[in-house]
Amino acid sequence: MDGSTTAAPPAPVPFQDRYSDGMFSHSLATERHRLELLESLLDGPTHDRIDALRPAPGARVLEVGGGGGSVARRMARQGARVTVTDLDTRFLTDLGDLGVRVLRHDVCTDDFPPGSFDLVHARYVVLHLPEPDRVVARLASWLAPGGTLLLEEPASFPVLDSPHPAYRTVMRAFRTHLERTVGTDTGWARTLPVPLQRAGLTGTGMEARIQPVSGGDTEAQWWRLSLEQSRAAMVAAGLASDADFEAAYEELARPDFHDLSLAVFTAWGRKPG
Repeated sequence: MDGSTTAAPPAPVPFQDRYSDGMFSHSLATERHRLELLESLLDGPTHDRIDALRPAPGARVLEVGGGGGSVARRMARQGARVTVTDLDTRFLTDLGDLGVRVLRHDVCTDDFPPGSFDLVHARYVVLHLPEPDRVVARLASWLAPGGTLLLEEPASFPVLDSPHPAYRTVMRAFRTHLERTVGTDTGWARTLPVPLQRAGLTGTGMEARIQPVSGGDTEAQWWRLSLEQSRAAMVAAGLASDADFEAAYEELARPDFHDLSLAVFTAWGRKPG
């Protein structure tokens, strides 16, 4: 042996710091717009699924990781009693005008009393958290008897074998960056709805879809913002080069670019009783 060693990937930073200083920081100049783009992509299927669950008038709803607040806003306008949480609530303050309770809250450590909610919803949240199965059990414990847990989580596998070389390169780099710096389990969503069943929920169900992406569309714009916010860190880590990013952005802008984005898994289950 020559005595050389391979540097280990950096240890994930404490989870709250990932939002205050990291790639999901609300302090980034483009983060509000990035969240608005994501809401425009995901809100339609989210609202359809919530409507299909038929929450009762005045239902007590918990929106975990509220982001820009679009789901909590719609539920409040429909008459639900909504609590919305996030590690950084600066984009949620206006919801108070609708009667929404806004809390700075860490779902991994902060608690609610058992039976507090009739519907708990989280979107693009749980896969980023340490021990996601344990988080699911915590969310389920806050449900009232007959209450529903609804999760929407992405998986990265559709982008990893893209026929577009630059897009494929930066997507693989982004997945590795998420896993190393945030601790994201980019394949966890594929296990749904099993974690809900293990948490004791019944009547579970699941849907899956793959988001398409075409040159210049909203999905492409969202990806460019998401990638650019982490570009410097990925280049510094040797995961991709600036030339790779520029080539990927050119692909994402081409009118003839058509590919797959993330797979989105939606799962639900009810608290017995």
